[in-house]
Amino acid sequence: MDSFVKSLYAPPADSRKGENGRLLIVGGSRDYHGAPVFSLLAARRFVDLLYFYPAEKDRYLINAVKRIPEAIVVDKYDSPAIRGKLDCILYGIGLSDAKAPVPKLDTMRPSASSSPDASHLKTKKTKLVIDGDGLKRIKSKIPQGAILTPHENEFRMLFGLEGSGKNVLAMAKKHGCVILKKGRVDIIADGRGNGRLETNRIHNQGMTKGGTGDVLAGLVAALACKNDAFTAAAAGAVINGNAGNMLKKKYGYNYCASDLADALAESYKMLKG
Repeated sequence: MDSFVKSLYAPPADSRKGENGRLLIVGGSRDYHGAPVFSLLAARRFVDLLYFYPAEKDRYLINAVKRIPEAIVVDKYDSPAIRGKLDCILYGIGLSDAKAPVPKLDTMRPSASSSPDASHLKTKKTKLVIDGDGLKRIKSKIPQGAILTPHENEFRMLFGLEGSGKNVLAMAKKHGCVILKKGRVDIIADGRGNGRLETNRIHNQGMTKGGTGDVLAGLVAALACKNDAFTAAAAGAVINGNAGNMLKKKYGYNYCASDLADALAESYKMLKG
């Protein structure tokens, strides 16, 4: 699994701001302020530009996010600041009962007539990562090509099956998506092409704490900005788990989700070599 980390995109020496990843995170609610914060903290060191769309216009949620200096709060999906420019959207963390719909990715891309210099952006493909409460919104129609990050109960809710390797791969193939099923053994399946399956056992039980799944989702979405969806999911699982193991050596099991988010960059550096 280390090979996925070693193959990750590295910014070219002559690159400019925005060329190494633009991510939008959609989520949060009156009930859950922390979930999007954890995802933003995880993503901020892995992308150039990081945007947040609050699923509910709750001032406590927005104020919590604004404490993260790298996060740019936008007021709509198709804000001129992001229209046609996003590499990936993470949808669903901390959504609760908020009404924000699943983004229609075609609306995020400009037409050739939308501005004189927009034609080169027509074919830009925005990836979609769906986690947490967002998974409940797609039960009837799973977006093809999306990355889904369910735990065991969410996988059963979506598909009515246990999350075995065989079933995870079968559902990924059926829906043409990538699934990262979280658990004691993470199962990562690519349903595109001939199908691929990987497992990850690098983590520990300190990672059962609330918010660690949001950290993983933020990391995977950030990596998906400039990497293939399956590579992003597999590498994200390894980097996240290795960060947990690093923290275990330092603190035992007494670490939290924000500690995990802060340890991701060091974990990446260790594994990337």
